[in-house]
Amino acid sequence: MKALIERLVLVGAWIDKGCQLILGIQAVMLLALVTVQIFLRQIDVSISWATELSCLLFIWMTLLGSGISSRYLLHIGVDVLKDRLKGKVKKTVLFISHFILLIGLIIFIFSSFEYTLSNVNHMATTMPAISLSWFYCSLPICGAIMFYYTVIQLLELAVLGDMVKLELSPDTEVIGEEVVL
Repeated sequence: MKALIERLVLVGAWIDKGCQLILGIQAVMLLALVTVQIFLRQIDVSISWATELSCLLFIWMTLLGSGISSRYLLHIGVDVLKDRLKGKVKKTVLFISHFILLIGLIIFIFSSFEYTLSNVNHMATTMPAISLSWFYCSLPICGAIMFYYTVIQLLELAVLGDMVKLELSPDTEVIGEEVVL
């Protein structure tokens, strides 16, 4: 079972790297788009689709970031309670909370997938060639990423007795609750 967990963690690392690459590309695109829009507005020219595309990029960045944060156990939790628990009680509470999270993620993935499909024929207002489903498909994708990492954490908890807290890459650090690059 440990070998399975190690393989799942390795695949998770590849998913993480892919998401980080996509996030980097989106951040550069968002920065360039907003910068160009600012300069064009100075000369009374506006790109009608820039705001909507910026929103699309921002939505994707936020949701991919939340998927990545679940790998590093940076999602919202009641740390005060969790840190005070010890032994089997802590393991049981963590297992139950992650199991409930899995159920919630399954509901989230399926309902957001249905919502995405229901918007395939609806087009963005200022970008008529772009379906609104491109906005909404980030929801089931993010949910699937979070589901994957939560399954790994549940397996680690069941087999190893605790979840392995992964460290952020060397170019990032956590100060309090804030991640600083």
